[in-house]
Amino acid sequence: MMINRERFLRMMNEQATFGATPDGGVSRPALSAEDMQVRDWFRQQIEAHQLTYAIDGAGNQTGRLSSSKPNAKTLLLGSHFDSVPNGGRFDGALGMIAAFETLLSIKDANLDLPFHLEVVNLTDEEGTLMGITGSRAMIGALTHEELMNPRGGRERLTDGMARAGLSDDSLLSAQRDPDSLLGYLEVHIEQGTRLEEAKVDIGVVTSIVGIRSYWMTFAGEAAHAGTKPMDKRRDAFWGAAAFALRAQEMIMADFHPGVVNFGQIHLAPSAFNIVPAEVRLAVEFRHGNREELDNMETALLEQAHLAADEYGLELDAERGDSLRPAPMSDSFVNAIEAAAEKLGLSRTRLLSFAGHDAQSFAIVTNSAMFFVPSVDGISHNPKEYTKPDDCVNAANVMLQAVLEIAKSMG
Repeated sequence: MMINRERFLRMMNEQATFGATPDGGVSRPALSAEDMQVRDWFRQQIEAHQLTYAIDGAGNQTGRLSSSKPNAKTLLLGSHFDSVPNGGRFDGALGMIAAFETLLSIKDANLDLPFHLEVVNLTDEEGTLMGITGSRAMIGALTHEELMNPRGGRERLTDGMARAGLSDDSLLSAQRDPDSLLGYLEVHIEQGTRLEEAKVDIGVVTSIVGIRSYWMTFAGEAAHAGTKPMDKRRDAFWGAAAFALRAQEMIMADFHPGVVNFGQIHLAPSAFNIVPAEVRLAVEFRHGNREELDNMETALLEQAHLAADEYGLELDAERGDSLRPAPMSDSFVNAIEAAAEKLGLSRTRLLSFAGHDAQSFAIVTNSAMFFVPSVDGISHNPKEYTKPDDCVNAANVMLQAVLEIAKSMG
C-alpha cells in the first residue's frame, strides 16, 4: 500500500502558493494574513475529502478519520503550516501534507483502523508568537503569565488571536484529555546535513534535545586601555573569551553530539579606550540525555569559574530558561523503522537538535518523529529544498508506520 504520489506532490505545490515569496520560499508567520489563507485552504481540503473538520481554542485544525471501534483512542499525525519570516516551503509543511495524504490513502483503501486518525495543523510552532504554542495548549502546558509576556510581544499575539477568533481563555482551555490519545507522529525535513552526507533515506529520532541556558557575568576592573599594563589588568572580556574557547573544545571532546552556543555578549563600559569591567555572556547548551545535560552543566560552570579565577575576576552565573529532553516512544520508533525496512529505505537513529511539537506530546503520550534529507542542510531560508522522492518517502513511511501501529494492536 502506497500513497497517491501525484495528489501528494500537487498538494505540496498548492500549499506553497500561500505566502509565496519571489525567491521561491514562503513567509507566513503564525496567525498572519498569509497563515490564515493556508489555514482556510486546509479546511477546504479536509471538507472536500469528507473528513470531519474541527478547530480548537488554540487554533489547532484537525481532520478526523473515525474508527468504528468503540472507545477507540486517537492517533495524531501532524506538524505546522506557519513559517519563519521569509522561510522555506518544506519546513513544517512537508509534515502536514504527508500526514494528510496518509489519512486520504487509508480512506481510499476503506481501512477501518483500531484507532481514530487525525491530521493536526498546530499553531505557532516556529515561535513568532510564543513557540510550539498549539501543541503546548493541547497538553495543558500554557500559562496565563506566558500569554501576558509572549516572546513575540503582547500586541502581536493579540492581533493574531483577533484575526483567528481566539482569546486568552480559549487558548488556556484547549487541552485534550491525554487518556483519549494513542500518540503523535511527525515527519520533518532534517534541517541539517547528517542524512545527506551519510546518504541515508530516513533519520529516526530517538530524542529531542533538552536545552539549558545561563547568563554568565564576568566582573573585573575598568582601566585606561593605554596606560594600564597588560599583566596588571582584570579584563572581563579576557575571562569570558577564555571560557568560551575552552567550553567549545571541551563539549566537542567530551560531550559529543552535545552542543554549546554563545549567542549574546554585552561589554561595559563599551568603548575603544577602556578595559572592560564587566562582560555578560549568554550561554546555551543542548543534549538529548538528561544525565549528559547535568554533566555538561557542571563542567561548563567549572570552566567558567576557572577562567574567572585565572584573570582575577568575579563570576555570577544566573540560570535561565530550560527545556527538558524528550525521549521518543520505543514502540513508535520501532514502527517507523519497520516501515522504512518494508519500503527498502536506509535508516539511522539520531537526535533532533531543534525543537518540534513532538516534544510537547512526549510529556503526555507516545510520541515519535523522523527526518528526511535537506539539500545542503539549508532551512529557514527560501533556498530550503527536499527532493520530490524524499518527500514521497516521508509520506510513505508515515503511512506504513501507522499501519505497523495498527498491526501491533491486533
